[in-house]
Amino acid sequence: MAEPKEALQRGDETRAQLLDAALQLFAVEGYEAVSTRQLAAKSGTNIAAIGYHFGGKRELYRALLHQLVADTEPFFGPASNGLRAAIIEAKGNQAALAEIVSGFVQQLLSIFIGSDFMRWRAPLVMHEYSNPSEDFDILYQGRIAPLHQSITAIVSAALGRDDNDPRCAIRAHAVMGQIFVYGIARVVLWRRLGWDSYGPDAIEMIIEEVRASVLASLGLPMPPTGGAGEKT
Repeated sequence: MAEPKEALQRGDETRAQLLDAALQLFAVEGYEAVSTRQLAAKSGTNIAAIGYHFGGKRELYRALLHQLVADTEPFFGPASNGLRAAIIEAKGNQAALAEIVSGFVQQLLSIFIGSDFMRWRAPLVMHEYSNPSEDFDILYQGRIAPLHQSITAIVSAALGRDDNDPRCAIRAHAVMGQIFVYGIARVVLWRRLGWDSYGPDAIEMIIEEVRASVLASLGLPMPPTGGAGEKT
């Protein structure tokens, strides 16, 4: 008979296996298309484990979204918080704001294309964007809204508009699109340029071009050195 500690460890492992399998399957096929049989097979567990550990497929999906928010917090949380603090310190100075934006763009692109971290998470988010489930609010409140609000704040500061001006939120949406498309639609650019991945030179080129594009869209000057700017 297994010791309680051993049984707990096995339970944690099974739960983690189900979450990992769910991330990959839901990212590729979406919630509705994935069956509990697929989840069990992909995770190497039995179907009963889904109900035992989560209560069912819907609850597993909700747990996955909560985990996505938690997993991305170390990357996006400090970036958003640092951005707001830096904006206040800049006091509207355009050169200082340009440095802040440059650093922020590089930070986000490094997350999306400089590592494998968003490989499955980005398409899962895209499924929720294109066909929101009843659990979309977990993702929206936990990750999307805070990031969107932070980018809206930099737009507001750069354009000299009030944070509550809906045009700032619209422009922030455009800025997000300029960055996230390189993770979400990477295969399009790879096919267009004959790449099979993002190598160091490609990442450097993308950061340079996206930085210039975002700065231009906000009417901010390119930092004199063309560098990454201050980290937010």
